[in-house]
Amino acid sequence: MNLSRRLLILTIPGLLLLFSLTTPAQWDKKPYAEWSEKDAQKLLNDSPWAKTQSFDSPMEAFRGPVTGRVGVNSPTSPSARDASHLYFRVRFLSAKPVRQALSRQIELKQKGGMKQEMAEQLKQFASGEFLEYIVLAVTTDASDAGANVQQASALLRRDNAEFKNTTFLEIKGGKRLFLQEFQPTRPDGFGARFVFQRLVDGKPFITPESEEIHFVAPLSDTYKLDRRFKIKDMMYEGKLEY
Repeated sequence: MNLSRRLLILTIPGLLLLFSLTTPAQWDKKPYAEWSEKDAQKLLNDSPWAKTQSFDSPMEAFRGPVTGRVGVNSPTSPSARDASHLYFRVRFLSAKPVRQALSRQIELKQKGGMKQEMAEQLKQFASGEFLEYIVLAVTTDASDAGANVQQASALLRRDNAEFKNTTFLEIKGGKRLFLQEFQPTRPDGFGARFVFQRLVDGKPFITPESEEIHFVAPLSDTYKLDRRFKIKDMMYEGKLEY
């Protein structure tokens, strides 16, 4: 398992922001080592730290109901109802609960047959602190084989320098932090990485007062990622995780 050393900033925990906000109870009911596959998948697809954005597959959503011609169909037409859906999963890889969910998925797939060395790597990956970077990971999948998943996946595999000019995090007041580095999809299965500086002028860009994190990443004319994360919901074990 190739766990990127560059993004795994494993140090003695530094100063972390503590808040009086309450932690969403569902994520603290049991330790991550006891999460089921369903628990982990829920956190990775629909949680305070991970959102899913769906698109109708272009060729399926606009195919004529009888002739197969390209055209705009009514919402009640057969082709509109049966359109394939393409999903982009946007996750804060630098947030501890996301890394715990990914680690738990790997453990469950190993079914107890994991080597000690790999188990230690996963433990470090799940518990490490990101003190310099904010990292969002993006993967894509589809509801069925008919969706245009290959084209979407290719967007995440190529090294696109243009992303730096169009991809950003936005917080309250319209303050934007533009992408520092894009890292294409790797064999580890965690997805493409969108890397941002955590500190701006020596201070965290994201604070409790930020209220919301707005992530925008136009991958192409067809696929523009646009997800919002509520700060008050991103508490975990008494700390803000992002």
